[in-house]
Amino acid sequence: MKRILNSALFACAVAISPAALAAESDCYKVSETVTKAVTAKPSDVLAIVAREIGASPACACEIVKAAIVATEADRDLVGQIVGVAIEAAPDQIRTVTNCAVAVAPDALPKIQEVVKKLNLQIGVSSAKDVIGAKDVAGTKDAQAPVDTGAGVRNPLDEIYLIPGLPPIHPPLVSSTCTPDEFPNIDIID
Repeated sequence: MKRILNSALFACAVAISPAALAAESDCYKVSETVTKAVTAKPSDVLAIVAREIGASPACACEIVKAAIVATEADRDLVGQIVGVAIEAAPDQIRTVTNCAVAVAPDALPKIQEVVKKLNLQIGVSSAKDVIGAKDVAGTKDAQAPVDTGAGVRNPLDEIYLIPGLPPIHPPLVSSTCTPDEFPNIDIID
């Protein structure tokens, strides 16, 4: 019975793997195409991003990353690329913003500004839902920080030992050591 189950699972894995690899390689080909097109005409980067994401929205992350890297985009251009990508594929907003932040972390304020501006058009409840836990200034759905209660201790405040585990200490130096055991140490009387 185990042999049949193992062979059935292996057959399923073999049947599924080409589809996963094909999607992965398609996005890689699309990102290479975007890189070549943007390198050839850096002024048309926004049109290229809109066209490619419209053709294959599942590869939005790779397209945005390729466009940002190929143009060596500054903060403003990263914001424009993210805006065009979100307009081309509104359902990929989280993917686009996370990939843009991964490639250009210094452009986070500009990306948040673009997301905030596009929130009304897309229907996302708040920019906080899209980009991390930070609050974007001016978001009408901003919430106060959640109080975790007095019983929860912050492990960064002090030494925190997990109950049931022994504490880990540095090795102890024996108090029976004599100067003869350490010939390179001079003792001043």
